[in-house]
Amino acid sequence: MSTALTSGTITEEEKVKVAYALNLCATSITQIIDSRDLVVMKQERELILGNLNLRNFVKHPALLDVIKQILNAITYFEIQAGDLSFIEREYQKKLKNAIWEAVPSPSVLFSGGGIVSTAVMVATQVGIGYMNYRKNKNQYLLDKEKSEWELRKHEIEQLNSLRNLLFETAWKLSADYDFNDEFRLTERQINRYSAALLEENPLKRFERLDVMSDKFAAFPPFWYHKGNAAMEVYRSEQYSAFAPGYRDEALRAYGEFHNRHFEFLREDVVAASCCMEHISLLEPGDAAHAGELLCKAMRLAGDNYDILQQSIFVNLQLGNIDGIVAPLREMIANGYNVGLNGILLSRIYFTRASRMEYEKLRAIAGEDNVLPWSQNSGLSEKQLIDACKARISDEYQSMVKRIAFKLLTGKPSAANSIYKEYTDVSVALLKYTYSGDALAQAFGRVDGALKQAVVNANEKTLSNLSEEAQRLETQLRTAELTMQIAEDALNLMDHIREVARA
Repeated sequence: MSTALTSGTITEEEKVKVAYALNLCATSITQIIDSRDLVVMKQERELILGNLNLRNFVKHPALLDVIKQILNAITYFEIQAGDLSFIEREYQKKLKNAIWEAVPSPSVLFSGGGIVSTAVMVATQVGIGYMNYRKNKNQYLLDKEKSEWELRKHEIEQLNSLRNLLFETAWKLSADYDFNDEFRLTERQINRYSAALLEENPLKRFERLDVMSDKFAAFPPFWYHKGNAAMEVYRSEQYSAFAPGYRDEALRAYGEFHNRHFEFLREDVVAASCCMEHISLLEPGDAAHAGELLCKAMRLAGDNYDILQQSIFVNLQLGNIDGIVAPLREMIANGYNVGLNGILLSRIYFTRASRMEYEKLRAIAGEDNVLPWSQNSGLSEKQLIDACKARISDEYQSMVKRIAFKLLTGKPSAANSIYKEYTDVSVALLKYTYSGDALAQAFGRVDGALKQAVVNANEKTLSNLSEEAQRLETQLRTAELTMQIAEDALNLMDHIREVARA
């Protein structure tokens, strides 16, 4: 394919698309060179072999060659890691043998007897052996370094071959598609971009990305990360004085991502995340736009359940009940947020009067993870929370009785740890209440009574502890708790039992 023959038929969009494909390969190679990490390399291989959308990806022999070379390099580094391990093991084995060869047998060393000539002979043997050991050790180290250098030499050749092939690919694509050379990312630019993403402060991260924006016209992931940094600044109380302007920055960056993005991957977590974050910044009247972004996010999320979970909430806000049954079933089947998702799906089955589907769900998710069957979902939610509160309250009261018994019997080891363990339970339970102040005060009174009992366990302090715990239990049974208590009830009760057994 020549420029002369194709320049009139290639659109600007196709040129950007080709440059993006080239930049993806360049980014992959840079990550391999910089990290030398097998985990990173295996992720790159999975991205190519298991997630590349061959229908949408640019079909060009030069790109195929560089992708094959990336896969070959990853395989080489895997083999090299095994070879290095064997070299090290062989070296340590030789050293160990050299140490044994450096001394006479233990029976000679421990023979004693005070005979001077024998002692001189042993000392001479040890001295000669030590000199041999030093000589052998140096030789073994030299052999090890030679073997490692052979591997290192091949590694340098592999990496140099990758760099050369990438440049050759860029040359061929540029000749065939005549795209702007500024679209092509250099290794230095990719390194600066990767370093900027590691910046924890969102304002600094945005600034570092913003000043290099002109270099990343053909690399959509850059625009997602720039938008994400801007969104973090916008939502941060730390930057409230000038944060509002960063909402517009985030929307612009997300818009740039959508305009420049090509679906080269079957599952694209970056694109799906961009859609979900974009939705969170839309005005209430942008329901149609939100719906489009939501469909794209769910399609590209694949089995990334964090994103699918977020999509459930957006679908519910948009009134799209039918769109969430399948992802809810998938997440429950794979054990993801079973408590929350079981409650949501069981409520949908109520509205559809699908008793058979509900019974199957209860068998799969467990009775504790679905709402009790009812045509009144509000009543059903109350019944589930009330049941959880009753069980937790009973366990809590048993824990306090057990603590009182331990303090009364005077076990010092128990007294040292009981107070901290109890306060952990208090903090855990308070997470689930809407009426936090009143319940927090009740926990505080039990906390004070427990302190007194730990310092001086007698009939008065233990009676006071029991009375305050009884008042707290009564208040806990009537407190307004969030639905999350249903999912976490079993873990909470296990924690309470551990404190009682401590």
